[in-house]
Amino acid sequence: MASRWLKTNCLLASAAAFWLAALSPLPQIGKGISYTLALVASVQLVQESHRLIRQDARRAALTAMNEELEQVEIGLHTQQQEQALYEIYGAAPTYPPEVDRELKTSLEHLYKEPSADRGSELQTSTSEAKAFYLAVKSLIEVKGETHVIEKVLRLGGGQWEKGKQVLQQILEEGQRNGW
Repeated sequence: MASRWLKTNCLLASAAAFWLAALSPLPQIGKGISYTLALVASVQLVQESHRLIRQDARRAALTAMNEELEQVEIGLHTQQQEQALYEIYGAAPTYPPEVDRELKTSLEHLYKEPSADRGSELQTSTSEAKAFYLAVKSLIEVKGETHVIEKVLRLGGGQWEKGKQVLQQILEEGQRNGW
C-alpha cells in the first residue's frame, strides 16, 4: 500500500491537472468532466489529508509518550543505583539519634578542652586521645569527614587542607596505637 504522503501528493497533482484541463479550450462536456474529476480529487485530497493529520498526530503522541517513558525509566534506574550506592557505602546513620548526639557532645567537649591542641600533634593523655580518636572515627562513619572537619575541628573553608591534615593525623595516630 502506498504511503499516505504519496497518495496525498498524487491527489493534489490530479486535482490541479484536472482544474487546468478544464480551463483549457475544451468542449463543454470535456470541461464538465474535468471540473467533476477535479472536484472528486479535491474531496478525496481533503479526506486523505485528515487521515494523514490524525496519523501524524498519533505518531507524535506515541513518540512523546515513549520519550517520557524512557525519561521515567532513566530516573528510576538512577534512583535505584543511588539507593544501592547508599546501601553499599553505608551512608545511612548506623547509630540511633541518642548515641549520635552523645558522640557529638563528647567530641565537641574534647575539642573545646584547653588541653586539646589543634596543631601537628595532640598534647593530651592517652585515654583522652583514645576517646577523641574513637569519637572522631564514629562521627566520620555517621556524618562523614566534611562534617568533622567543618563542625568539630572548625577548619573548613580556607583552612580545609589544614583540617584534612589534622584529621589524617588523628586517624593515623589511632591506627598506630591500635585503637
